[in-house]
Amino acid sequence: MVTLTQVVFPAMGNTANLTVIGDDEHVDYARRRLLELEHRWSRFIAASDISRLNRADGRPTPVHSDTLILIRYLVDAQRVSNGVFDPTLAPALNESGYTTSRVDSADHCVLSKGARSRVDLSTTTIDERFGAVTLPFGATLDPGGLGKGLATDIVAGELMDRGAIGVCLSVGGDIRCMGSGPIDGYWTIDVANPNDTSTTIDSVRLGHGAIATSSVKAKRWRDGEVERHHIFDPTTRASIVIAKDTIVQSTVIAAEAVWAEVFATMSLVGQRSTFSENLACLVIRNNGSVQKNDQWTNFTNEFANE
Repeated sequence: MVTLTQVVFPAMGNTANLTVIGDDEHVDYARRRLLELEHRWSRFIAASDISRLNRADGRPTPVHSDTLILIRYLVDAQRVSNGVFDPTLAPALNESGYTTSRVDSADHCVLSKGARSRVDLSTTTIDERFGAVTLPFGATLDPGGLGKGLATDIVAGELMDRGAIGVCLSVGGDIRCMGSGPIDGYWTIDVANPNDTSTTIDSVRLGHGAIATSSVKAKRWRDGEVERHHIFDPTTRASIVIAKDTIVQSTVIAAEAVWAEVFATMSLVGQRSTFSENLACLVIRNNGSVQKNDQWTNFTNEFANE
């Protein structure tokens, strides 16, 4: 029986929101698949592929095919962003006090003794034949938001392959829409106010595509007397400094959630609207001001034109 099902559940250290049009079994599959990806990609789970790579000291490490895909994206994201999006900052995150999983306090991020931040990943070897990865010596990985975005892309696509009519999957603000949505074939996505997540800044309508939001208010912890957040500047190896006019939240629309997440994070780290990237973008500054580029209004004007 074809039904529209909406569920909310914990996934990948965040909250997953799934709307799927199709058989009821799609929900169970999505839960199971996201859990698999978390156990392969978490830097906190000792047996994960990422944790084993982070302890490998540059030695070849066998990993699952899912992780081969992840590593390709991490390497490409660092290259495309010229290091503004840097997945090698796990040592800096540890040094700032973010060493323990928010899901299970017994899980800790353990790195090799030679681990260092800001390592060029261009010499990473990805061996498709033997399913192994060799990182440059000293390099470690924190999939972070990119992992969430990629997970939504993978799982949404697999649900469609399994016969779903439409899927909208969000993991921690990274959203992938595929197939036919419930309102004239589209999906309506709200952008929350970072200062009051119960209120909405704007809404857009997507068909087949993705939208991701990155915010300095999403993950915070205390390092002694200092409050930290997870948006790190690679050059300082610390949380970006928040002033009155600092961009504190960025939302980007792209074809894939993985790239929407990368450019949203770049917007925060580089403190720019990513307007030059020709992607739809909305940014919110600490003073409450909101900026939208022309590409963004294309997705909101569809409402007004009907």
